[in-house]
Amino acid sequence: MGMTRAQKAKKYGEDAGSAPTTPRTPRAAPVRPVSVHEMRSGELAPEPEKGSSAGILVGVAFFVGLALWLYYHLLVLQGVSGNLAGGVTAPELLAGGFSGDHLADFARALGENGRTEYSGVHATTGLFTPLLVGLGWLLFIGLNTPQRARKWVYWAVPLLYAVVFLLGNSALDAAVAHPDNPSAAAWASGLVVARWVLLALLVLVAVLVAVSVVRRKLDDFSQGKLPGQRPRG
Repeated sequence: MGMTRAQKAKKYGEDAGSAPTTPRTPRAAPVRPVSVHEMRSGELAPEPEKGSSAGILVGVAFFVGLALWLYYHLLVLQGVSGNLAGGVTAPELLAGGFSGDHLADFARALGENGRTEYSGVHATTGLFTPLLVGLGWLLFIGLNTPQRARKWVYWAVPLLYAVVFLLGNSALDAAVAHPDNPSAAAWASGLVVARWVLLALLVLVAVLVAVSVVRRKLDDFSQGKLPGQRPRG
């Protein structure tokens, strides 16, 4: 039979009668996450995963617009020239413009059914081509041009290109429907020339943006600011 607590205390002393107590460790206070607004300059680190994902999406949009432009001009309009117009070149393929006589020959070669199909081309592929090209260029410029003023100057080029492209399609449909109207032919020809001039400016803008990106990367590399590099003292 075991001893009682009083018996244990009498035999072994006062400390034997009480169970040993384990000292409690104070709990650490919960750490509050630091807000973005409380961070000092240089503490806000970029997230490379988000940047790379945005770059991939912009690259896809850019090259989709470029591929659609090539498809429209190298396949669709070439098919219009060869199959619908019997070898007469589609007016929008003439970068230097066209005369009223050429437009009359083109309209005559199309015929009634050919004019309907030609207008349908403008309502489908001819509609999506400038929109996707403009969108791809807008995203490419916006991602890679940090200067706001320069960005808006560059953005004006793809916006104008899309507007002039669509206006040119409408003017060509009207001119082909009335080939004996010299003013309609001249207006359509002027819009086609403007379209090709703006295309050259699109290429120039893309080159300028690409050069600026490469230059910034080289500067960051020389200063050790690229991800994975050790900053130089």
